[in-house]
This record gives sequence, structure tokens and C-alpha cells, in this order.
Amino acid sequence: MADITIPGVTSKYNTTKLVEDLVNAERIRLTRMEEQVKEFETTRTIWQQVNRNLSDLQRSAKTLYGFENPFSDKNALSSNDRILTASAGRTAFLDNYSITVKQTASSDRFLTPSMKKTSRVERGTYTFMVGEKTVSLKYRGGTVEDFARRLSEKGEGIIRASTVRDTADTLVLMIEAVPTGSSNRLQFLEDAREFAIKTGMMRLTPVNEAQISPASLKKDTLETISGTQVPESSVEINDSGILVQPESSLRLPLDKEINLEDGMVLEYAYRTIELNDEDLSPPMPPGPKWPDVPDGRYNGITIRSSPGTVELPQTEQWEPPKRVDDWFVFKTAGKSGDMELPPIASSENFKTVRIDRNNLPESMDALLVENNNTHRAVEITDIRVFNPARGGDMEPAHAVDTANDAIIEFRGIEVTRPSNTVDDLIDGLTLNLKRASSEPVEVSIEPDTETAKEGIIRFVFSYNQMLAKILVLTNDDQKVIDELSYLDDEQRVELEEQLGHFRGDSTLIQVKNRLQTLVTNPYPTSEGATLLAQIGISTNASSGTYNNSLDYSKLRGYLEIDEEKLDSFLSSNIDVVKDLFGMDTTGDLVINDGIARSMDYYLTPYTQTGGITNNRIAGIDRQIKDTEEDITDYKKHLEDYETDLKRQYGTMESVLSQLENSSRELDNFTQRQSGSR
Repeated sequence: MADITIPGVTSKYNTTKLVEDLVNAERIRLTRMEEQVKEFETTRTIWQQVNRNLSDLQRSAKTLYGFENPFSDKNALSSNDRILTASAGRTAFLDNYSITVKQTASSDRFLTPSMKKTSRVERGTYTFMVGEKTVSLKYRGGTVEDFARRLSEKGEGIIRASTVRDTADTLVLMIEAVPTGSSNRLQFLEDAREFAIKTGMMRLTPVNEAQISPASLKKDTLETISGTQVPESSVEINDSGILVQPESSLRLPLDKEINLEDGMVLEYAYRTIELNDEDLSPPMPPGPKWPDVPDGRYNGITIRSSPGTVELPQTEQWEPPKRVDDWFVFKTAGKSGDMELPPIASSENFKTVRIDRNNLPESMDALLVENNNTHRAVEITDIRVFNPARGGDMEPAHAVDTANDAIIEFRGIEVTRPSNTVDDLIDGLTLNLKRASSEPVEVSIEPDTETAKEGIIRFVFSYNQMLAKILVLTNDDQKVIDELSYLDDEQRVELEEQLGHFRGDSTLIQVKNRLQTLVTNPYPTSEGATLLAQIGISTNASSGTYNNSLDYSKLRGYLEIDEEKLDSFLSSNIDVVKDLFGMDTTGDLVINDGIARSMDYYLTPYTQTGGITNNRIAGIDRQIKDTEEDITDYKKHLEDYETDLKRQYGTMESVLSQLENSSRELDNFTQRQSGSR
């Protein structure tokens, strides 16, 4: 049986293979365009890497000059970290300070006696006050442990409660104020008061305190320390306090005589008012005043009056007093005699002083103010003697700690703060108080040379990374990669694929040459070094030989750091290193010279939005887009081309098949005719 052929499906002429070969020949251009896209994408990736390297180098340079440069960072070193630690900001001055921590700030912490672990807290409204903040817990009743948990949640940041199982069957409850300082006393209100008394945490006690209220003082009854009546001009009583003028004294009686018990303190606030000679100068005497005489008329003539005059006797010229400064102004008075209180300090604002029981007499009935200063008035207010641990008529029965301010001595001045973190005593320095000690702690503020060194190392690393990238891209010598000993296998393979990719590229060669010039140029400084090599950073090309052979890696311009030399320069003259990387040479407070500043400004046209490298990448993106559009169009062309070929060859096969059929019919007809003869 003869083979059956179906046009377009089977072909004895092998037209399918012919069409496929013709289409593949036409597809060569498509393959080239696809390979071109891959090449564009590779080039784009490399330019993106170059842009990242340039940006990294610019960032590392930018951090070495200007306001946030690491050369202005400071370290604070404490001679005893167990007593206090310190941290220094950029504004701190390089100096040494001696500080004595007399007392750390603390908060009220009160315990109950041991109670059964099954003890319950009754339903009620439990209100607590810490300083001026109030926490009110509406409790439905429950165990002591549940009450402690709910109170801590309600009073987060203000009050905290916890329980401790002191035995298997009992526990103790502790309630404490979170903020420290004498102004943050813990008080129990409403149901909390009854609960504190019932559990034995607090106990009732007679109020034992005294005060001096300016409103209760009458000026005509005030006495000096010697017992005479106070002159009218010596004292002023106003809403803010009691002002005692220079060279004046005053006895301020307490509202009652008080015997001081353990835990009691004397508290008062004062401020000083500095005066100059003009403030002290007495007014000129006004002299007699004549009555006005009216004008007169006589026979139509007006006679004008004139003011009367009198010649005053010449007064002696006032001489200002010789300046006297006396910082010991306050004393206590009582049965046991007078006791001198700590010296004052010059202060425009009121400064609160708290003196504990150990530094006070057994009893007090008055506060004495003896202002011997000639050019300084002193104002005092809020004078009282009390027990800070007591909440009104209650005191803690089991106090773990009581609310106290931190007390430190600095340059002979006693300083108080409500917190153990003191950041306003010395500009740029924060003190963290750990515990009290009679031992002075030396705090030294020094340059943070490690941070500065790390910044320089990052700059050198970024520079070398950039230089290595350019050398690999513009050079086809395998040695350039082999010299980079820090590469891992993946990085090495990537660079080998990129080797010589931009050989002869003028942009990259120009960047390399300019960078090498920038790091070798001299720059002005305040004194000393003007070159990177002078502080230990150089290409080290002079030592580029080993065993009489040349080490080419040291001739390619990579920077190296002599750490010993750099450390020495940073320790002894960090300002010169700072100037070398960025300096204001015009006095307008703008950095206009230096290695880091010059490199930052040079790289900006390359790294900025719309810059040189971004434009390169954008140009490649356009080429990729155009080529991909051409690929899409060409794929459509190939589809049409293949369809057209199949149609043409199908038609051809159909015609050939018809011709063959006609030929066979003709042959059959001829054979029949021949047989009939």
C-alpha cells in the first residue's frame, strides 16, 4: 500500500525540517539581541556596584569632617566604677574633675510584717500618691499576690508592689515608689491608708515638725541676731520669701521649738541676688522745696514769678564699701547653742537644701541669717523641720529605704539632685551614681581615640575597595585579583568574571587618578602634619620589595595604616588629625578644606541623584528596554515567518500531490489504452 501523506501534517518531502531550519536561521538575530540584553544587564550590575563603592567611600569621608566627626567624641573615665560611672558628650571639655558621692538618690520602699500567704485584700479603692502623681486602684478583693500584681500594672512607672515568700506558709508585701528623690514621698490615701495600718506596714505617730511661714512674720517684731529691732531697709517680706539685704542679720523663729528625732531633716530654699556699686549707692538728698508763687499785675504790668532756689551744702562723695564675700550665711539656734549650716553658692534661682539629722543639733527654735556680704542679698523660703519618711501622721514600721535626694560634693560645693543620673552639673557630662562613699572619685574626660581610629579605618577600607574595583574593571591582569588576599571564593569568582570589563574606560581611570591625588596632596592644619603619611597612612610604596623582588601590590596605590604611628598622633594631637580631614580656613564656621571634605565634594557629581553613575545606569536601562522591545517585535516576526513558511510549503505539497495524482491517472489511462489493443 502506498504511503499516505496529509499536507501540513506529514510530508515525504520533509518540509517540517526545512521550515525549522529556516526559522532557526532567522532566529540568530534574536539570539544575538538576547545575549546583548544579558551583556547590558551585566554592565548595569557592575555600574551599580561601582556606584555603591563610590557612595560608601563618600559616606566614610563625610563622617570624618563636619559637626558629627568622630574627633569631637569624648570618653569619660571614672577612677572607681563601683561609686560612679560617667559618659561624656561632644560638648564636654577635656578636663579632670573630683567628685564625692555623699548620698545616692533613693525612693520609699516599705515592707509589711510576715503574713499568711492566704491573707486577702478587701474590696475597695486603694489610692497612693508619689510626689504629685496619684495612682488609684479599684480592687474587687483577692489575694495579696494578686493585689500586688494589679497595683504594679496600674501604677507602672510610678509605684511598684511585690511579694516575697519568707517561709513556706507566709509572705511579706513590699510597696515602693519608682521615682527617686525627696519630693517623691510615698503616701497612702483612702482604703490604702487603712490597709497600710492594718497590715503593719505603717503606724500612727504624733506629728513632730516645725516651720517658718513668711505670712506669719511681722516686720516690726523681727529681731537681728543680736536682739535689736531689724532696720526697715534691711529686710523685705514678700510672696516669694524673706529677703535679707547686704550687711544685715535676722533671727527667724520657728513656729515652735522642736526636738529633732532620728530621720528628721531641716529643709529650706534660698537664692542670691548679686549687687553692684550703683545698686548700693544712697540716693541724693532732695533739698527743700519752695511753694510756687503766682504771677502778679500792677498798673497793667505783669510781673512774672520765678522758682525759688537754695544753695545746698556740699555733701561728701559716697565711697562704695570694700567687697566682702561670706558664704556661711545660715545657722541654727537652740538650747545647745548655734550651729553653722553648709555654705551657700551663688544662684539666681531658688536652690533647695536638705540637711539630715546627723548634721543638726538636738533641738531648734530659730534659723539665723547673718549676711556679712557687701554686694550680695540673700532670699530664703520654705523653711521647715520634718521627717520625710512620715506621711502626715503615719510613719513606716518597716522601711527598707526612704525617699532621699542624691548629694554630691563638687569643687567644695554640696549639690543635690532627685535622681542618680546627673546630667546638668557639668556641660556635656552625665554622672551615674552607684553608691555613697567618702572617697573622692576622679572623672577624666579624654578624646575618644578608638572611635576616631575606627572612622579612619573605615575610610581607608572604603578607599581600597573602590581602588581595587576600578583596577579589576580597567585591567586584564589576573595578578590584580591574586593580590587581594582578603577575598573569599565567591568574591574572587565574581571579580574574575568582571576582569577587564571596562578596560580603557576614561571615566573610571579619571576617578582612580583623582582619588590617588587627593590622598597624597598636602592640606593646611593648625600645626604639624599636612600629609596623611605623617600620621601613619600611606601607600608604603618605598617598602614594596621582598627578597630583592618587587611587590607590585604596594605600587597600585592601596593605602596602609601604621597603627602605632596613628595611635600616637591621635593620643597626642587629635586636633591636627581632625584638621587634616576637614578644616575651616576662612573662619566662617564652614569646613572648606581637608582630605575628607575634598573627597566628598569630588564624589558628589558621581553619586548624587542624576549624577554621572546614575546617568550611566539610566542609559543602560534605556538600552535594555529598547532591545527588549525589539526582541518582542522580532519574536512576533518569527511567529509570522514560521506560519507563512508552513502555509507556503503546505500549498507546495498540495500542488505536488495533485500533480502526482494526475501523473498516476495518466499512467493508468495509458496502460489501459495499450492493453485494449
